Amino acid sequence: MKRIIAAQQVLSARTSDTGDGVRVVLLDESGEETVVTLPLDQLAILSSWLEQAGRLADGEPASARPPAPSIQVEKWTVRPEADEEFLTLGFRLVKGGEINLRMHRTGAAAYVKALASLLGRLLPASPSKAKH
Repeated sequence: MKRIIAAQQVLSARTSDTGDGVRVVLLDESGEETVVTLPLDQLAILSSWLEQAGRLADGEPASARPPAPSIQVEKWTVRPEADEEFLTLGFRLVKGGEINLRMHRTGAAAYVKALASLLGRLLPASPSKAKH
């Protein structure tokens, strides 16, 4: 079950009982406390993204930024949105986290072309609907 938490404040953060994650207590918009436990590897990725977001907000040139972190993906999905102008690319990380990227169809076409070029061959055609 996915849930969006709009945190107004971080109340506390400490190492989880097992030591393999960080337990964060957030205060949401309704004044309720929400507890989130993040594995250390996902916390490292989140920290890197926050650092990148800060650099973008400061207007730091792209050439001065370190490369973005690499993330192992276990499974990926692609689904059209209701307006069919945008696609959602979903990635499930090896440790269970999920990332969804919203992309315009023109960007997705360029992504497919770049991937085909990188692989050095065309991607397989979709399965034939003809009965054999």
